[in-house]
Amino acid sequence: GQLDTTCHALVGETVVLPCTTTPPGELSLSRSMLYWQTGTRLVHFFHNGQDSLERQDEKFHGRTSLFLDQMKHGNLSLKISNVQLWDNAEYSCIYKQSENHPRRKSTIKLSVSGK
Repeated sequence: GQLDTTCHALVGETVVLPCTTTPPGELSLSRSMLYWQTGTRLVHFFHNGQDSLERQDEKFHGRTSLFLDQMKHGNLSLKISNVQLWDNAEYSCIYKQSENHPRRKSTIKLSVSGK
């Protein structure tokens, strides 16, 4: 797919990778699934109304979070803290409102520079 946006960050900073969906009214998070991934690595996974990080890649352990209070309004952005050079990659934000809804995907490139 095409690249939706590029973000820039320095090593050690916190960066927000933007991803939004435009819900008619509030999203029902209890049935929705949100994957953030880069290549085959799972960066963050949210489903059934909560974070589900058992399969999260260990490089991202403890460094990712979603804006839980804003998700029902369509903000699916991912916050990555303490950015490292190896975070330099293209990330996919994959969202599915429920089983019978189509999947939506956007791609965000993160460009990381050393200090």
